[in-house]
Amino acid sequence: MNSATGNPTLHEILTDPQGEYRLTAAEASEIWPTLSLYTNAESCPMCASAIRWAGFREYIYGTSISTLIDKGWGQIRISSVDVFRQSFDLPNAGRVIADVLSNETDPYFSWQFDPEGPCPVGCSKIDGTCRNV
Repeated sequence: MNSATGNPTLHEILTDPQGEYRLTAAEASEIWPTLSLYTNAESCPMCASAIRWAGFREYIYGTSISTLIDKGWGQIRISSVDVFRQSFDLPNAGRVIADVLSNETDPYFSWQFDPEGPCPVGCSKIDGTCRNV
């Protein structure tokens, strides 16, 4: 969910995956299959579908949806692997590479819902909640 707008379809990966560079339709269809996409956590099914439709060469992520659920994050329980597996008839299959550096990314998703979890640098616990100091 995009908390700034309340619109669940406005995930950054869907609204501005190119950053400052704008691809034409012709450029995009040629370049996506040559690119690797890295994310700190496994994408939701909607974003994983967009990644699959784009035909990225590789989709690499750290923290898994199952870990996010274990940490208290609300998630739709459909993995990116399942999205890719069920889209076998699309061109440019690409590879899913899961759990890359998850030992580094998991802690970034731990503190929000764990009253015992350590806060990120620059925050401290106030009444069991991490807050900027």
